[in-house]
Amino acid sequence: MKRIIPILLLIIGLCRCNIPVYMQEKELEGVWRTDSINNFVNGFSFTNNTFDEHWSTFEYGAGGILTERKREKHKTYHYKLPSRDSLVYADSTGHQLSGFQILKLTDSQLILKKAQKPYLPGKNQELFEVRFFTKIPSGAK
Repeated sequence: MKRIIPILLLIIGLCRCNIPVYMQEKELEGVWRTDSINNFVNGFSFTNNTFDEHWSTFEYGAGGILTERKREKHKTYHYKLPSRDSLVYADSTGHQLSGFQILKLTDSQLILKKAQKPYLPGKNQELFEVRFFTKIPSGAK
């Protein structure tokens, strides 16, 4: 009996580890509009917050299907949340296309960070992009 209680507590604890990722999947579902993009290059940053026709909306659906829409065109990807702070895009064969760190995910705001490859050879370079999104309410266009 003394051995069963710690084992039960361990199993309950391990089961609860998956709950935040599931909850994040539910928060992620819906259509997201890009608000701004911040590029950081070796200490310098530039923020683009001027919405234009080149910016996409991203529709995260149930079952891990992502539809990126730009004007009348769209692309479909698969997405998954391997952990609470990671988002991965893949093609139809499962080949990983992009990976992001989730900095914030609420029912109305999404902030993603993506590491970029250095432009020049050498060490001590830090390049990344941070994208800010707002969820478009259901029924809104």
